[in-house]
Amino acid sequence: MRHSAGGGGGAALPPPCGRLHAGALPALVAGLARRATTPATARQLQVQLLLRGLPLPARAAVALIAASPSPRHARAVFDSAVRAASGNVYLWTATIAAYAKHASSSSPSAAVDALALFRLMLRRGDPRPNAFTASSVVRCCSALRAVLEGLQVHGFLGKAGLGRSAHVGAALVDMYGNLGQVADARRVFDEIPAKNVVVGNTMVACYVRAGDVAAAREVFDGMAERDPISWNTMMTGYLWQGEAGVTRELFEEMPERSVNSWNMMISACSEEGLWVDAVRVFNRMRHAGFQPDAATMAVLMSACAQLGSLSVARQVHGFLKKGYIEMNCHVLNSLVDMYAKCGSVSQAHSLFVETSLKDTVSYNVMITALAHHGHGREALHLFNEMVLEGLHPDSITFLGVLSACAHAGLVHDGKHYFDSMRTNYAIEQSLDHYACMVDLYGRAGLIEEAYFLVQTMPMKPHAGIWGALLNACRKHCQVEVGKIAARELITIEPRNPGTYILLANTLARGQQWDFVETVRQSMRGKGIDKTAGCSWVEVDRVVHEFLMRDLSHPNSDEIYSILEHLYLQPA
Repeated sequence: MRHSAGGGGGAALPPPCGRLHAGALPALVAGLARRATTPATARQLQVQLLLRGLPLPARAAVALIAASPSPRHARAVFDSAVRAASGNVYLWTATIAAYAKHASSSSPSAAVDALALFRLMLRRGDPRPNAFTASSVVRCCSALRAVLEGLQVHGFLGKAGLGRSAHVGAALVDMYGNLGQVADARRVFDEIPAKNVVVGNTMVACYVRAGDVAAAREVFDGMAERDPISWNTMMTGYLWQGEAGVTRELFEEMPERSVNSWNMMISACSEEGLWVDAVRVFNRMRHAGFQPDAATMAVLMSACAQLGSLSVARQVHGFLKKGYIEMNCHVLNSLVDMYAKCGSVSQAHSLFVETSLKDTVSYNVMITALAHHGHGREALHLFNEMVLEGLHPDSITFLGVLSACAHAGLVHDGKHYFDSMRTNYAIEQSLDHYACMVDLYGRAGLIEEAYFLVQTMPMKPHAGIWGALLNACRKHCQVEVGKIAARELITIEPRNPGTYILLANTLARGQQWDFVETVRQSMRGKGIDKTAGCSWVEVDRVVHEFLMRDLSHPNSDEIYSILEHLYLQPA
């Protein structure tokens, strides 16, 4: 008579006919359990054991617990096996580890249950925890940010002689780092006699999270062994500190790289405004045989958007079409934003219309794109469509809507949407929303209304608000209000050359030449230089960068010759 497991490739058990030697049965069941490598087959195995009335050996239970899809299932297996194998440390450790795997600050119940099971284990006295039990418990204390429990567990580990192993030590360093106790983390690190790469990486990460990159580098330089995680963590620290140049230097020194390494290199180029270099690094990454992931494409699309190269944007889109990256809502939103910032709002809109994966961010990106390209009415129409679709606008949505009204001169509509934020959508107006309203009034020449709004707003204006007012005063030759706006701006950003230039231009529009010279003398006296203007021009899929009075371009002689010829042409 044959017996087979039903469906799904589950393991088959022979009937309990007594032909197997009693000592062979647990080993057989454990072997079958080891072959149940997925949660589905593990559950099938457990059902078969229950149906046949077979005991659940500790080895089989540990294998089942390791494959458990949830802490609840792991605990059920534990409870069914612990009576017959209460002294098996691996059974207890596997169950506590299952809880720890699902523990997090946002889902604390698993960590709480793990600590409760650990206390039960200690009360029973047998078995005694091992290093792996201890590291799982420490991770749970870290997830709960439980300072007192963490100190108690550390004290117990010291008494039990478990605290000096590299495995437990790394968990303790990470716990103290997450608790913000970096000095205690370093003390544990220094007490570990045999430090491996995991311990070193954990200490480096601890310092990086605390913002102490110098201390992280000291540990990094002292590591006997480093892996890509070591380098990536150190690069992340420098990138967070704004030292993108050092990040790039570390990348070039790396003996072995991962996808995350390449992602950070692309990010470092973007942080420094080296958009062309960011694209070149991406090409290097592909030639080196690395497959970009979603994070790679997000950073690359941001760089392409800043670069403004439509041909590069199309290449990136073509790469995505090959199916290497899942075309989820986040990726599609980045694509729309990239096309819009590269000047092709039509392609951005086509992509937006074609996709069925739309969320609030999708509409925000498209509304903002239409607004910045002067399609104010279309942006407002899209906002109304968004509301009809049942999506709830957020503060970013209204920044796009108000910007659309400002660019299209829709003063009445802008005021309506600004007021509706609080009354219809329970969204508090921020400083940036007030800046949009000042810009709206200013573009329409309503300087008095703009200045009144600045004077009566419920919070202190920031530089963006005063800047919008000053720019409006320059455009409409409102010198006196412009002086007030400039004075406030200089107080907030005393070394921003743009403020002085705007003020000088405003005064020049009002024919106040003496004051213009005073402003320029003030800039020279404070050592403030005007930032050179910069432009990008794409010709035959090559992006050329030009600075004011730039002579570095290889064809600069021909370029200036043509410009001179154009200047001499009659208007």
